[in-house]
Amino acid sequence: MDHIEKEAILSYLEPRAGMSVLDVGCGTGNYSLALAKDGLLVTGIDISTAKLDRARATAKVQGVEVEFLQGDARQLPFRDASFDGVISVSALEFVPNLSLLKELLRFLKPSGKLVVGVVGKNSVWGHFYAEKARKDPESVFTFTRARLYSLKELQNAMPGRKVQTRAVLFIPPDFDFSREQEALKLEAEAVKAGRTDGGFICAMSVK
Repeated sequence: MDHIEKEAILSYLEPRAGMSVLDVGCGTGNYSLALAKDGLLVTGIDISTAKLDRARATAKVQGVEVEFLQGDARQLPFRDASFDGVISVSALEFVPNLSLLKELLRFLKPSGKLVVGVVGKNSVWGHFYAEKARKDPESVFTFTRARLYSLKELQNAMPGRKVQTRAVLFIPPDFDFSREQEALKLEAEAVKAGRTDGGFICAMSVK
């Protein structure tokens, strides 16, 4: 899953050494750390101090430098045109609406890229998380706390120019992920068929 999702996000971002990137809702640092390893200048921000502690600990073990900050995605402490790229992966589900995207675009330098990814609403994964939330009131995906979006909804909310979208992760939650080659084959077939009901949907725009 991580391989499939990362390929989608990074193919849109087109990371390069020396590029400055803001990772909004960075969590435990999955994307921040991966980008820093490739020589990017990364700032990760998240509201959870516990997740940031884990991210900092992992960065120390891996010997990479990332500026991890605690803060609310709706009140970011950055100046306009501060970054070459802004990403947000699996975080927008937990803010009230997608109007935050306009704010994120503001932090980009001219021609910078905004790249986001969320759980796809119209997918087997979306239904899986909805059922999980129904059974467990403490689930982070309980819909008083989280909102999922379709590919069209995400596309319509994207600010900026040259908006592109794609859906990936068509492998169902009950799939045996140890069968990696079979999983990748199923994924490739779904993408080739032009399906939009993937479990992970992502979008890119240019400032």
